Amino acid sequence: MKVRIAPDACAEQTDWRFLDNIISKVADGWHIWQIEDPEAIEKTGWIDGRVWLRELFQKAALASAYSSYSNFPKREILVSNQAISGALPPRQAAEYATTPLIILMENRFTDGIFINIVLDFLAPNEINEQRRNAPNSIYYDSPGGIGELPKLVEDYVDRAKKSQIPVRFIVFTDSDGTIPSEIQDNAKRVRQLCEQENVPYWILNKRTIENYIPDEVLEAWIPSNPNYEKRRLVDAVKRLNSAQRDHYPMKKGLKLSQTSSAVQAFYHGISDADITELSKGFGKDVIEKLGEFRDMLTPEALRQRDGQNELDHLIELIAAEL
Repeated sequence: MKVRIAPDACAEQTDWRFLDNIISKVADGWHIWQIEDPEAIEKTGWIDGRVWLRELFQKAALASAYSSYSNFPKREILVSNQAISGALPPRQAAEYATTPLIILMENRFTDGIFINIVLDFLAPNEINEQRRNAPNSIYYDSPGGIGELPKLVEDYVDRAKKSQIPVRFIVFTDSDGTIPSEIQDNAKRVRQLCEQENVPYWILNKRTIENYIPDEVLEAWIPSNPNYEKRRLVDAVKRLNSAQRDHYPMKKGLKLSQTSSAVQAFYHGISDADITELSKGFGKDVIEKLGEFRDMLTPEALRQRDGQNELDHLIELIAAEL
């Protein structure tokens, strides 16, 4: 975030410890200190005789003169005791600024792999530089499944309200849709809650994160030998049309006889041989192949498999909160 500290926030020495906490996160690379009136800040006495703070102040004052209109970071915070719209007093501002940007998801381990890959390959340099220099400034949290995700969202909203600070987290989850435009009930509850509480969120259009794995990764994982395990499955998946590929259950496989009539109609026309292969699935650990075979990944490959600019939109949601 861009942090602006009004001179009035420095007037009381009892507030200095809160300001120190905020500026410590600036030193750690979490935020940028945007100084509009250096002389006014100096006159408060907050910086006097404190070498570490003086050094940060001088560096920030110089940088502010040249980067006031920088596009990153996008979110700003004004620390002030005055009744100004959007301003936070020092105590609340310190809690807000020292809390990492939290991304809530179904499973922070598997979904975390996915988010990390998306950011590594598609995010602007400024975001990835912050991730390298201040890795704790972004935190992934999850309840262990989408059924509990709405409750976790509620918990974070309640904490923000009790602390009297703005909500600063985003939510992303699978749609689990078995056919295009379908969103399962748990994902609908997440959407309803996020819209109700004005929480940024993204529900994937494809079925799950595994449906965003590019062909290049599958090809590297499963050699071309026709006798190799799952080789025929890879070929069958690649023969699916775009919509079918987006909703094929990559982990468990497609048990067509156990699905609804709508799903059976959706896959109508696929050969019996391919249906047999598609029933096998790639297993619960398939998302880990994104990390294992990341050398095969490119931004172009990820965007081609995405096909709907969803991944770039997800990055925009994250960037808007940094």
